[in-house]
Amino acid sequence: MAGVAGVSPGLGVASAFQNGQQFFGAVRSDGSTVVWDPNLSTWNDISGLAGYPAGGATVVSLAVEGTNLYVTVRGTDGASNDITRQTTCVVQPIPGTGGNPAWPGNCTAYTDFTPPQP
Repeated sequence: MAGVAGVSPGLGVASAFQNGQQFFGAVRSDGSTVVWDPNLSTWNDISGLAGYPAGGATVVSLAVEGTNLYVTVRGTDGASNDITRQTTCVVQPIPGTGGNPAWPGNCTAYTDFTPPQP
């Protein structure tokens, strides 16, 4: 697997297995988020989806259920407030095949899951 350009220490990296394949998520130094698809051997930028943190992400987590890969990011909005957002990406059938759009079209817009501020 090739390295992720721009990933530096202190930024988020996560992994999850789906159907015996290991997916990776990484936050790059510019605040964007990429996902490694082991079926395609490609890194896919999912930062352009609607609802992505305007100030970029610092943390990423991955979870799998059925044919879906859930990508949750923690970052900041344009006013530097902490926010949590999640997108769901369909990874089976393989993106770009069987009627499943290619990355990032196989993912939903980000949904806001920001907890209440103290």
